[in-house]
Amino acid sequence: MNIIAPESTRGVSARPPVRWRLCWENDLELADHIELSDFFRKTYGPTGEFNAKPFEGHRSWAGARPEIRAIGYDDRGVAIHIAALRRFIKIG
Repeated sequence: MNIIAPESTRGVSARPPVRWRLCWENDLELADHIELSDFFRKTYGPTGEFNAKPFEGHRSWAGARPEIRAIGYDDRGVAIHIAALRRFIKIG
């Protein structure tokens, strides 16, 4: 998608810069889980109380724990979260 900005705003971002952190699950400290669980409760809470419930008690995952995470931080804390969970399928 092409977005055309007026000359006066071209090159100026209204969003704060994002710093990325790629980490294995076992590299996260308790403070990381607390910050992520707060982020998820704030994100999913407005869509329904049930949706935010899995993140109570500083839990930073809803179902199975992810194996690796990419976390984006801005000047207010966690802004973006991407996680991967490995699954094995047995055939036969």
